[in-house]
Amino acid sequence: MKVKSREEPKVMKALGCGVLVWISSSAAQVALVPMDRSQILHQIIANSIGGLVAVVVTLAIQLKHEEVHYQLAMERAAILAELNHHVRNAVFPMHIAVQSLGDADAKKIADEAVERINVALKDATADALSRKVDYSFSRSAGQV
Repeated sequence: MKVKSREEPKVMKALGCGVLVWISSSAAQVALVPMDRSQILHQIIANSIGGLVAVVVTLAIQLKHEEVHYQLAMERAAILAELNHHVRNAVFPMHIAVQSLGDADAKKIADEAVERINVALKDATADALSRKVDYSFSRSAGQV
C-alpha cells in the first residue's frame, strides 16, 4: 500500500495552474498575433516562462496559507494548554483533600469528577484543534 504525500496535491495544483496559464496565453497569441515563423519559438518560450511563474506564485500562495493555518493552530494549542493547566491546578488541591480524608464514597466521587474533567478537557482540545467548534469571540455572544 502506497502512502501519498501531502505535497503531491499542492504541486499538482500549481502545475495545473501553470499549464492553464501557458495554454491560455498561447491561445490568445494564436488568436490575436499574426503568425510569423521566426517568432513561434520566442512565443513558446515566453508562454512557458509565464506558466513557470504561475507555478511559483501558486506554490507561494499555498505555502503562505499553510503558514497562517499552522500559526493559528499553534496559538489554539497554547491557549488550550494554559486552560488545561489552570483547571488541573484548581481541581488538584480539592482532589488531594478528599483523598486524605479517607472516606471511600468521597474518594469515588472525587475520582469520577476528575475523570469527567479529564474527558471534557480532552474533548474540548480535540474539537478546538480540529476546528469542529469555534471558540472565538463573536459580537452577538459578547453583547448582553
